[in-house]
Amino acid sequence: MNHQQTEEGLIGISVRDTVVRMTETITSGQGRQIVKVVRGSVRYPMELTSLEKSDFAKVLSDDINRLYEMAGMRTTRAAISLDSDMVLIKKIPLDANLEGEELREHIHWEVSQYVINPIDNFNIGYQTLNVGTNSEYERAMVLVLIRKQVVESIKELFAGTSMQLRAIDVDIFSAQRVIETTYNFEAEKKVALVDIRKKNVQLSILYNDYYLSQEVGYPIDEDGTFSTENGEHLARIISKELRRVILDNKLGKSIEDMHEILLYGDAVDDVVIETLSSAHAINIRKVNPFEKITIIATPEEQEVTDHPEAYVTSVGVAIKGL
Repeated sequence: MNHQQTEEGLIGISVRDTVVRMTETITSGQGRQIVKVVRGSVRYPMELTSLEKSDFAKVLSDDINRLYEMAGMRTTRAAISLDSDMVLIKKIPLDANLEGEELREHIHWEVSQYVINPIDNFNIGYQTLNVGTNSEYERAMVLVLIRKQVVESIKELFAGTSMQLRAIDVDIFSAQRVIETTYNFEAEKKVALVDIRKKNVQLSILYNDYYLSQEVGYPIDEDGTFSTENGEHLARIISKELRRVILDNKLGKSIEDMHEILLYGDAVDDVVIETLSSAHAINIRKVNPFEKITIIATPEEQEVTDHPEAYVTSVGVAIKGL
């Protein structure tokens, strides 16, 4: 592999709790390929409270750069995916006639309804959606707000590495990108995505560019914890909350109105899948982000083979813009 090839690639980085995963991708005459997939640890989690630590950027840059060098990565461009907890995401209706300055003023007005701090403290991104209507006067928009303090901390972090920051993504968008790329669902199919984390579950729906995100915290046990190892209990939580999402958003009358349920994240196990499959007569499976993208070298991490669903976010951000 020559240097020119690697410069055309991108490294996707995902930090969940104190676990960092990195996926190095390139594009060549053979299409999109994955060069390396690695897993390591960081001393600080990527959370808003961590940003308050004076050495946050220095510590994380050292940890991430050490993993980059140990893995022998050569691509210098990188993108990082943030946890949804670090951003504010809102879906809003929008008049299709709004353009230019009127559109910008409307976006700022919408943002002012959701934040207490001055709007100047945030970077604002947005994307228009197909709302599944034939009306030329209606559309929808997803707004994404991220504190400028977060952006500056991430820039400082990358300044101490061998990589150049090219993009900041959000975990749910990274995951949806993988799923749309891998499975090519028809737009009218309603697909439920379930990110099973150690701290909570995140639910989202793909349907005609329909966007929905909802985080569900785990019930705390008497000892102040919740174990995701109880797969049957976890499956019941997912069923209950997914049914609530479907009914509240008028997507159907039951979970069976979904075309498929896809699971990914750090805490997916076979018991969860078996319990959900026995309760609902639809296809339920784990996401494999490597199904359509060739990995050039045999991964050193056994987790890549045993639990590919844990790498959905890092792969999703790695293919951003490629």
